[in-house]
Order: sequence, then structure tokens, then C-alpha cells
Amino acid sequence: MDLNLLQPKVEELLKERGYRLVSMRFLNEEGTRFLRVIVDKYQHIISLDEIVAISEAIDAILDDDEESAFTLDITTTGAEKEIALQEVNDYLGLFIKLTMKDGVKGPNTVKGILEAVSENEVTISHNDKGRIKKETYAQSDIKTINRAVKY
Repeated sequence: MDLNLLQPKVEELLKERGYRLVSMRFLNEEGTRFLRVIVDKYQHIISLDEIVAISEAIDAILDDDEESAFTLDITTTGAEKEIALQEVNDYLGLFIKLTMKDGVKGPNTVKGILEAVSENEVTISHNDKGRIKKETYAQSDIKTINRAVKY
């Protein structure tokens, strides 16, 4: 199976359903050949039911070529995926986790609602001992920004 021919079909199928293809590749793990497809959806945590539906849709467009037998493996970027700095504005109002660079004063991680993003700063509101507190952090102090799950 030619991945270069299959990938545009999978990208189009996912796009029609509101998802995007992050990566797609063949892997060999413990003697089994896998086609691993990683998908994402903007501001959305993908459910198991959605993964099943995506798997069935992709399976329908695959060739039944016995010589290139493989197991289809659909996965996501995860509920707590890393957010690229250029995409942070798209996550305003959502629960996130900031991880600070080594040596920055204060807590190593902070979770809260993303309130504002400027060229150099990120503002979140978070619970500090029972009180909601808004704090601004320099982007230069932030190591990573991730979606976070509120428990």
C-alpha cells in the first residue's frame, strides 16, 4: 500500500468530519505491522466513539491487499496535548496547564482558564486556596502550554 496515495484520501475524509490528520505512518511492533493514524480536532477532546467511527471510515477506503496486511491503529494527540504558541489564542476560555522553564521563580506548573494572550504574555485565572486569581506570565518563562483536564 502506497502511503503517498492513501494520505490525501485520509486527510480529505477527516477534514469532511471536522478532524485533521497529524501524522500517518507504517510501524512494525513485536512482529505486527501497523498503520498508525494520529488525528486531532480543534478545541475538542476526541471520544472513543469518535475514534471507532474514524477507524471504520478509514477502513472503508483501504485496499484489501493481502500482501500489505496491517492493523489499523487510530489515536489522538491526547486530552492534554501540547499547544503551539501560535495557536494559544485559539484556546481562550479553556482550561490549560502552563509548565515553567527551569529556574523560573514560583510554581513549576499552573492550571487555569486561559484569559488573555499578548505578544509576550499569557494570562490565566486559577484557584489559589479557594480564591480565583488572575495572573500573567511572560511567554519567555513558559516551557510548554497544554490542554488540561479538570477533575
